[in-house]
Amino acid sequence: MNRRQVLRGAAAVVGTAVGTAATGTAAGASALGRTGGEAAEAAGADTSAAAFASGRNGVALRWLGVAGWELSLDGRRVLVDPYLSRLPVFDEAGAFIPDHPLEVRSDLLDRHLTERPDLVLATHGHYDHLMEIPHVVERHGSRVIGTETHRHLLTAMGVPGDGVVVASGGEHLDFHGFTVEVFRSLHSQFGSYGYFAPGTLTAPPRRPATIGDLVEGGSLAYRVTARGFSVLFLSGTANFVEREVAGLRPDVLVLGMSGHTNVYDYTARVLRATRPKVLVPSHHDDMVTPLDDPALPARGNPAAATELADTARRIGLAAKVLDSEILRWYEF
Repeated sequence: MNRRQVLRGAAAVVGTAVGTAATGTAAGASALGRTGGEAAEAAGADTSAAAFASGRNGVALRWLGVAGWELSLDGRRVLVDPYLSRLPVFDEAGAFIPDHPLEVRSDLLDRHLTERPDLVLATHGHYDHLMEIPHVVERHGSRVIGTETHRHLLTAMGVPGDGVVVASGGEHLDFHGFTVEVFRSLHSQFGSYGYFAPGTLTAPPRRPATIGDLVEGGSLAYRVTARGFSVLFLSGTANFVEREVAGLRPDVLVLGMSGHTNVYDYTARVLRATRPKVLVPSHHDDMVTPLDDPALPARGNPAAATELADTARRIGLAAKVLDSEILRWYEF
C-alpha cells in the first residue's frame, strides 16, 4: 500500500479544486460560534439547510481529521476512531513504512480532547483508528466498544479488559440518554483488492510497538441516536455490508471516502441503502501533515464532497453535503 492508494477513491483525485458552491454541496449545519447564515455564506452553502442549522436536536459533530470524530449529545460525548498524531508513515517515494513506531502525540490529545467521552467507538484496529484510544481511556476512564481483536490489542496496550465492550454486529445498546447500534462492516480494498495489516487475534499479543502490529481485526459501523436524531458512522473504511445498513435512514451519514476504487458502485450503493438527509465525507485528508502545522488544509480532499454531491444528484437523493473543517464544531 502507498500514499496514493490510501487517498484515491473512485472519483477522488488529489488536487481536484472544485468549490462547494459550484458543486451544489451545502453546509447542512452551522459552525459553533457563528450564526447559521454566516456559516452558510462562508461555506458557499445553500441556506435552505436551516433545518439542520438550528441546533434544536442537541447534537453537534466535530471532525478530528483522518477518520476521527467527536459527537456531542446534549453535552455527553462519543469519540469515534480518535487519531490526532498523524504519523509520517510514508517514505519519500510515497511507500508505506509498516515498521514505523507508534508515537502518540499526547500533547495534541490533551489540548483538543478536553471533555470526557462516555464512549470511544473503534471501527477497526489499524493504527490510525486504535492507537490513541489507550491514552483517552487512561485520562478519562472512558468505555470502549470494538471487536474481540480490538479488545486484545487494547489490553496489550494497557487498557483494562473490563472497560472494552466486545461487539460483533447486531448489538443495540442503551446508554440512557443515547443508544448505539453496532453493524458488521468491511475494510476498504485497495488496488490489489487487499489492505494493510489484516488479521485477527484470539488472545492479547505482546505490546504493539509499530503500526504494523495493529491489525484490522474486523470492521464495525455504528449508529448513535439521541432524542430520535441519528448519526450513522460508516466512517472508518470505504466499504460496507449493504444488507446490514439497508433501510436505516439516518439523519446524518459520515462516510469513509478513501480506497474504494475496487468496491463496486460504492457511493451510490451506500446512499441508496441508507438515504440520509446530510452527507459528511470522512477519511479523505492526507493523514500525515501534523495537526499543528499551519500548512494543514482546513478541509480534506474536495473531490470527496464533490463525489457525494454528484452521486446524490444522480440517484435523486435530496441530501445536503457538509464538507467539514478539521476541529470545527457543527450543530444539528
